[in-house]
Formats: sequence, C-alpha cells, structure tokens
Amino acid sequence: MDDRSPEAVFLDLDGTICEYRRSCAELLAAAFDELDVDPFFTPAEYRERFRLQVVTDETRAERREAAFVDLAEAEGRDPALGRRLATVYASMRDHGDVDPLDGALAAVESLGEAYDLALVANGGPETTDPKLATLGLRDAFDVIVYAGYDTAPKPEPGAFHEALYALDAAPRRAVHVGDSVFEDVRGADGAGIQAALLTDGSEPTSTPDYRLESMADLEAPPWEEG
Repeated sequence: MDDRSPEAVFLDLDGTICEYRRSCAELLAAAFDELDVDPFFTPAEYRERFRLQVVTDETRAERREAAFVDLAEAEGRDPALGRRLATVYASMRDHGDVDPLDGALAAVESLGEAYDLALVANGGPETTDPKLATLGLRDAFDVIVYAGYDTAPKPEPGAFHEALYALDAAPRRAVHVGDSVFEDVRGADGAGIQAALLTDGSEPTSTPDYRLESMADLEAPPWEEG
C-alpha cells in the first residue's frame, strides 16, 4: 500500500457538507434594513475584508465585528455603527437553518465506514452543533475540532494537529476535504496533510492534491483511484 494512502479523513462543514438556507447577502440586507441604514458595503467586500484579516485567536464573531468596523471606517462611518451591524447580523443568523450539499450526507456515511473521520470546522459549539443536529450528523465523527474555539482558526495548522493527535494519525496518511483555498488547502498544507478541494468550477489559486466537483465524488474517493 502507498505510504500516503489516507487512513483518516478530515472534513470542513460550511460550504462543504452544508450551507445556510439564508445567504450572507440576504442576512446583510436584513441587518442594514433593521438599522434603517443604506448599505455601505457589499457581501463580496465583507468576505474580502474578512479573508484579509490576520488570523489570530479571536473567534469568528469577533473577526466579523472587526471586519464590519473596518468597512464602516473606510466609508467614513462611525465604528460603533459597524459594531451594531455585526450584532444585528449575528442575532438574525439561525445556525440550525441549513441544507446539506448534494451528495454530502451519503459521502459522510461512506467515509465513516472506511476511515477514521474528523470534523475540522471554523466555529464553536454554539454555531457548529445546531448544524450537525439538523443534518443528523451529531454522532457521525470520531472527533470534532472546533477551530477558532479549541484552537486558532483555520488556516492556522493547530486544528489539524489536534485532529491528528486525537486519531493517532500521521499527517501523510490524512486528507482534508474543504471548499476554501485559504482556510482548507492552506491549512492542510501547513499541517503536512493532503488536501481535497471542493470547487465551484473555477480554477483554484493553488493546487490541491485532489479536486472534487461534488461531495458525491467521495463515495469513490479520488485518492483510491489507480
């Protein structure tokens, strides 16, 4: 057997296994409306500002607030407005209001039968557990690592190291599946783990070990080919 043939599979959650029924754009528009403020940044601008932040030990909610404050200040708005907007946005988000991606539930089931399985997702129990409950996946994983809560958030490698330790797995015998080049591919690379990228059809800005067009591809994983 190839000494890099995976024995452990790590999975991201948001954008990989599930997605919110209410999009970021819908939620942001509702938050601006609740405060009776004309929108002064777009969802794309928010995602870009969030991505460009230096990753530290702050929670995702704290990083979101910082991004909203930065975007407010960039438009000459009171930073307090950015903080209020972040609070309203968070209050409107129902973390159990998610749908599975096509093929995701069957993929988790089949992977769990063949490999040690870990969930490595950015977010604490308060955001992650309701999603798992809705999806019926609360007991599907051998270990759950709440990156940004148990460890620094992805792409920092600590969450991957935590999962490796919990499963007693060697990095070269593990593969992480996610949809983000920044969080998932970079994070896995930093921990010496193979990476499988769930793409949206566009060309990724880095080269993962494997590319997936759908979670259904994992019922016959690409690392088992050949």
